[in-house]
Amino acid sequence: MELKHIFEKGKIWTLSNFLSFVRIFFGIGIYFLIQSRMNYEAIAVGILAMLSDYADGYFARKRNEVSELGKVLDPLADKIGIGLGSIALHQAYGLPLWVVLFIIGRDVLILTGSIILVSRMPYVVPSEMPGKMAVTIIALMLLSYLFELTAVQKPLLYLSVIAILISFFWYARKFFTEYIPKSSSGDS
Repeated sequence: MELKHIFEKGKIWTLSNFLSFVRIFFGIGIYFLIQSRMNYEAIAVGILAMLSDYADGYFARKRNEVSELGKVLDPLADKIGIGLGSIALHQAYGLPLWVVLFIIGRDVLILTGSIILVSRMPYVVPSEMPGKMAVTIIALMLLSYLFELTAVQKPLLYLSVIAILISFFWYARKFFTEYIPKSSSGDS
């Protein structure tokens, strides 16, 4: 698929895509709120971001606004929010830097793989359960740092690393055994 297909006519300026764009700004807001130690406000914006994520998917299906751009924007907004939140928690609450780099590195690999697939496949590959589970566990770990719940920080930190590794190997296997062979079979 060529990148121009992501910007398919009539499917750019939709409510669903607008909600994904808004979620990117929520991520920026969360960063500054955590830096200012405005935890409850950061949680409130995080909840708004989650609600906009669910609303984005709901409206995309309900209003027939599912688009290739939306399939790119939605996870990108999530990754920006988690990345900025992780950086802020490192700076303000001592989340270990190696964990921040691990989280951001995972997301960079996912985005790189997505870019490769977008250029070779006629559709955007959706998220799967291991990735969604990893994001949920990472979110719980980040909350444990935000509220300084030291008793659960280390267990959630290690569980996050395990979840990231599981999701990485899951996607890597799919990438190399299913997606790449399919996308290159038509190339001669």
